[in-house]
Order: sequence, then structure tokens, then C-alpha cells
Amino acid sequence: MQIIIEDDYLEGVIRNGKETGKPKFPREVISGFLRKIGQMKSAKDSNDLRAIKSLHFEKLSGTRKGRYSIRVNNCWRIIFRIDNNERIEILAVEELSNHYG
Repeated sequence: MQIIIEDDYLEGVIRNGKETGKPKFPREVISGFLRKIGQMKSAKDSNDLRAIKSLHFEKLSGTRKGRYSIRVNNCWRIIFRIDNNERIEILAVEELSNHYG
């Protein structure tokens, strides 16, 4: 499985291991985000992620149909889509979303 980060800001957070400049997210959210990305990277495929109950892997509906989420904490979610080609499953991370905000 391959992980692609489509948001430039989040790509920078992963590359640097922290936010640079003025923070957009609370510190504990970034810490949780980095942990969850680590879990995503270590998974063989999306079924491995589904098996980790604490992630609360969910298929989304409505305006986010075709997208999935895992929890960073009670309020924040990593939103992504799953693209498949013949050889590999690709998780494309689109955003870090405040579920109740």
C-alpha cells in the first residue's frame, strides 16, 4: 500500500515532523496525526487499517461519498480516498478535518 499526501501543508508536517510557521492545528492533533500516518504507512493494505478498531475506519457518505476516515481523536479525522491500480492500493490523504467544527 502506498500513502500519498495531497495537502501541501500536511505534507510539510509529515516531512518536518511538526508544523512550521503559524500553527493551523492544536499540538495534540498534530501529534495524533503523525501517529496515525505512521500506522497507515505500516499497514499492508486498507484491511489492516479496518482491523484496528481504535482507528474507527469509516466509509463516508453525502458530499464525501467515495471517501473514508480514521480518527485522530474524538473530534479530528484524517479524510482520504482509496485508489486501486493493478499492483498496489493507494491511500490519498486529502485533509485533516475537525469533525464537529
